[in-house]
Amino acid sequence: MTDQAQEAWADALADDIQTKYPGVRLQLGIDRGPHLALFWLLLPESERGRGLGTQIMKHLITAADAHDVPITLSPSNKFGGDLDRLHTFYQRLGFAPNTRRGELDAPQEIMVRTPRSSAPDSKQQTTAEDAVRTSHASAQLPGGGR
Repeated sequence: MTDQAQEAWADALADDIQTKYPGVRLQLGIDRGPHLALFWLLLPESERGRGLGTQIMKHLITAADAHDVPITLSPSNKFGGDLDRLHTFYQRLGFAPNTRRGELDAPQEIMVRTPRSSAPDSKQQTTAEDAVRTSHASAQLPGGGR
């Protein structure tokens, strides 16, 4: 995908989410890598704590996984969220610290989620959840082999 096509895809995804979830505002873009970057997400105050953020993130994750694109983001208290709670929320969804932040051509956001359709590369941290999932998957290979 060209840079222009990637940006168009990110814009279309943001439009789709804002149409499907009225009152939700977000900004997506393409970070170095390329990675789908969630620059900010704002939920209506009346909808916070009701699962809407999880629904939206699952929508983003499904789209990114389908395109084999990692997602990056930086939790912020800019819109009134609690940083510890946000970090825990994103970790539950498979995000891990961006250990490559600051490297040349690395994404600049604080957290990254590797698409589930691809194997984690050697430069990205695998979460404990990934390790458990991998060990369970290898234990269930056809023919009982490992």
